[in-house]
Amino acid sequence: MRRPRSQRRAVDEAREAHDAGARRRALGLVAAVLAASCSRGGGGEQDAAPAGSAGRAPASSGAGAGQGQRRAPAAVKELEVRKLAPGAAVTIDGRLDEPAWQAAARTGPFVNVGTGREDPSLPTQGEARLLWDDGFLYVGFDVSDATITGGFPQDARDPHLWERDTVEVMIDPDGDGDNKDYYEIQISPQNLVFDSQFDDYNAPRGGPSGPFGHQEWSAGLTSAVALRGTIDDGSDQDGGYVVEAKIPWTAFAKARSAPPSPGDAWRMNFYAMQDNGGAAWSPILGEGNFHRARRFGRVRFVGAGGEAGGAGAAARDAGPAPVGAAARDAGPAPSTAPPGAEGAAGVKRGAAAPSAPAGPKPGYRADPPDR
Repeated sequence: MRRPRSQRRAVDEAREAHDAGARRRALGLVAAVLAASCSRGGGGEQDAAPAGSAGRAPASSGAGAGQGQRRAPAAVKELEVRKLAPGAAVTIDGRLDEPAWQAAARTGPFVNVGTGREDPSLPTQGEARLLWDDGFLYVGFDVSDATITGGFPQDARDPHLWERDTVEVMIDPDGDGDNKDYYEIQISPQNLVFDSQFDDYNAPRGGPSGPFGHQEWSAGLTSAVALRGTIDDGSDQDGGYVVEAKIPWTAFAKARSAPPSPGDAWRMNFYAMQDNGGAAWSPILGEGNFHRARRFGRVRFVGAGGEAGGAGAAARDAGPAPVGAAARDAGPAPSTAPPGAEGAAGVKRGAAAPSAPAGPKPGYRADPPDR
């Protein structure tokens, strides 16, 4: 039975209206997809070392770099560090047992460098403590590691410690995060040291095997290591190690002012590493590798009574952020360092010792390749 013409016209108009709406929705969906695609495109400076520099390869790319471009940078971590009280002393013996260390500023558990969150899956976990006086910056690391690895000749100078187990300190004295004139110091479970000074992000660099930065620079530090386990012995499970060091302010010739004054803020980062990977105090969040100074945390120096900033103890956490990156450090080998042996510079090597007392239990996260 044929519908009246008026009914046919109404059906046709309804069908045309439906089809037009479907076309509009489809066009809107295509436009949204194109817009999202454009927002992910393009390379920012976090995708590579600055133009003209000889920087190391970036730690992350792809989704990680895109996330970094789409979001405002997450705040970095901050820590207030008290000056040693008059008459207080720290003995560099690999044992963080003096009263000063018990009251020292602590970073809290290190985090995954890519996510900014604690990551129990990482094989190395840790935290750092800080003190200072007019002569030295004091740094203590407590690292959890079930397979302590050394493997370098005991007289090695500036060995590539990141290829095995090590702790690392990055220091930007000016505190501006611009990667100009910063320092790198690593200390391994063998109590070997790699130290270098950089003019710019990862620069200078002599090639894939280095030299990395101005390796002729020396921090002139004194350090000691205490092991909870046996180095380079795969037949047992280790507990980790403690690194204790004091670094003279006179080493930082590029600093505007050293020692700092109460109220001054430097940029620093702290890492615990294994096989070119590890965990950090302040995460890099896909913005480069471990040398990205704008991601270093802010360390503010305060007086013994907390003047110019208040009491320094717990770190203020800037919270999580974007995606992950890669890892950095490589492979074991036998160590020749006997407990209590003297190093090439007369620094006492760490003997087996009890764990550093008190403080939050170390925790960990992942990181980007440094070299």
